Amino acid sequence: MIGGNSAEAAPAPNAAVEDELVLVDTTEPVAVMEFEDDEEEVPTRRFGWLAPTLALLVSAAWLGTMLWLALPSIRAGLEPVALIELVAALCIPPALIGILYLLSLRTSAAEARRFGMTARMMRAEAASLERSVAMLARKIEENRVALAEQTTVMIAMGDRAAERIGRVAQDVGEQSRTLDVSTRALNDATSEAERRVSIVLSSLPKAHDEMRGMAERVDAAGLLASQRAASLDTQLTALSERGREADQIASGAAERLAAHISRMEATSETASSRLEQVTGEMSTAVDSVLDRAAEAVDEARKSIATQGEAILAMLGANQAALDRAGRDSAEALGERMGMIEDAIMRVSIRLEEEQGRGDALFAGLSGGVDRLDRELQVLHASGMDRTQALSSSISVLHQSMDAMTEAMRTGESTARTVIGTSEDLLTALDASAREIDETLPEALARLDARIAASRQVVAGAKPELLALVTAAESTHEAIEAIADVVSKQRDTLAKTQASLLETLATGGDQAESLGRIVDETIATTQRFAESAAPQLVEALVRVRETSAAAADHARETLSMIAPTAARAIEEASGTALKRAIDSSVRREIAQLTETTEAAVNAATQASERLSHQMHLIAETTAKVEARIDEARDEREKGDSESFARRVSLLIEAMNSSSIDITKAFSTEVSDSAWTAYLKGDRGVFTRRAVRLLDPGETREIARLYDNDDDFRENVNRYIHDFEAMLRQILVLRDGSPLGVTLLSSDMGKLYVALAQAIERLRT
Repeated sequence: MIGGNSAEAAPAPNAAVEDELVLVDTTEPVAVMEFEDDEEEVPTRRFGWLAPTLALLVSAAWLGTMLWLALPSIRAGLEPVALIELVAALCIPPALIGILYLLSLRTSAAEARRFGMTARMMRAEAASLERSVAMLARKIEENRVALAEQTTVMIAMGDRAAERIGRVAQDVGEQSRTLDVSTRALNDATSEAERRVSIVLSSLPKAHDEMRGMAERVDAAGLLASQRAASLDTQLTALSERGREADQIASGAAERLAAHISRMEATSETASSRLEQVTGEMSTAVDSVLDRAAEAVDEARKSIATQGEAILAMLGANQAALDRAGRDSAEALGERMGMIEDAIMRVSIRLEEEQGRGDALFAGLSGGVDRLDRELQVLHASGMDRTQALSSSISVLHQSMDAMTEAMRTGESTARTVIGTSEDLLTALDASAREIDETLPEALARLDARIAASRQVVAGAKPELLALVTAAESTHEAIEAIADVVSKQRDTLAKTQASLLETLATGGDQAESLGRIVDETIATTQRFAESAAPQLVEALVRVRETSAAAADHARETLSMIAPTAARAIEEASGTALKRAIDSSVRREIAQLTETTEAAVNAATQASERLSHQMHLIAETTAKVEARIDEARDEREKGDSESFARRVSLLIEAMNSSSIDITKAFSTEVSDSAWTAYLKGDRGVFTRRAVRLLDPGETREIARLYDNDDDFRENVNRYIHDFEAMLRQILVLRDGSPLGVTLLSSDMGKLYVALAQAIERLRT
């Protein structure tokens, strides 16, 4: 049966094409073909009864023969199984004969005959359709001729109306030219007044900007170094933060890419299964369409007849509409002409009023220009006075800056001098202490040797020994005098240090940029005072203790020596002590003088080194600032490019999520939406989701979010991507306006609706 239907309907498209191509003179070929088919069918109809008759005879013979053979067994009685076998044996051959007969009916010749019958019916229908179309064509041609006549009449009426409108347009043009002349004169006067006013206004801000610029340059000179250092720290911190953010964004983008790839694979599998299903359905639909071909032909004939009647009715309605349109257009044209005439009268009245207003405006402008001239003269005089006062203030400020610079240089040289002097003095004091430690034990050793040698000589020289003790005490007083001299030198050094600290403090108040260097200098000087002064005092204390110990030792020794050696010991010890003390004092004084001179020279050299280092610091600062500017430009350029890429990826991900969110509320998606999406309009589903989400559907969204896992995952991914993009936008310099714009877009509206529904914004 299926094969028969296919064979009947398959040639139908070809027959339809032939009917469309051949619309005229088809009557005779159809008749010829019908005659030929009739001749072919005559033998077939003549011998068509032979096959069924033979099938029936063979079946009857089979049944009769089998019953005759089985008659004895039937009379004797058959068991149920044997009876069933007999019935099966009787039914099988007739069934086979019937199947063979049915198969013989489905031969190619039979199918060809049925196809011929179908073709003849379709040709007959095509001929009737052709006759109907020819009749409709004649009626349409008649209606076209009537429409052409009506069109000619309307064109003539339009030409007459155009002539009237042309005359009115000429009158309006003359009035417009007059109005243009008046307007041009008014514009010239207004432009002249604006030019003079603009000159005045441009002069005022220039003077104000010059004064303000001078003040700003003076203020900015002191703050520039600290601001640039703070800017460098901030930029380094921002660079580290941007690096961490870039890593986070890259990891998030990789995760979203993997999720998107998995969704694409699932979509491709679904599409393949859907394609197979559609293929099966199409095969079934083709068979059904072929069965409905004959029915479609009948419906087409009926629809053509209905359309012919509708066309006739439409032509009548069009003719009536043309008549009404002609009358309405003529009446509207007359009303329009009257309105144009009224408008021309109003324009002439308005021109007279505008001319009066222009004269009044010219008079007002002349008075205003005179007042502006007088005010400009007064303003020029006051501006010159203020400029002179500002110039004098600036000169005074330059003088104070020069004095400040000179004071800073003086403080710098003084600091360098003190630093060098302190270093040299510390070195000299260390050398003096070492020399005293090395010389005094040798002298004491020689004194002990001399005393041991003289014990045998001076047994009764006790008075001389007492004189020697007196000389030793005087030597002790001389050492104390040396200590006083050294303490005076230390006081002098302390005063110098105090004056240096005062000078450095003053220089620090005058120039904040040298504060760090001055602090280091003060700290170095204080460390020197704290380390050198105790060493000097310790050395003098050691000298004093050594002298006292020597005197005590001498008293104990001399009290045991005989009085006879007192005179010799007195002369020898007095000479030795005097020589040792005189040489030590002279060396110490000479060393202190040399140390002071060396300290002055070292301070001068240190001042020069400090100036050189300041120049190097200034150059280094300029290079660092240039490098910071280059790095800032490169970073901003890279950030803008990476930001554009990240935002485009996030928008693409949100548009993809919008497809799934839209499917949760509307399972039917139109083909136009998919076509727009495939052509590049990625936001079509986002807009559709916003239209589907009404304010009253909050509970429905919350219910889907709680019950549907796929919907919850899509909503969470959409909200996460949108918030990530919003955070990146808010970090920018103009991030707040861009964030507001983003929230007011379709993606932002969808985000707000979803976030409110799941109570994201409350938490």
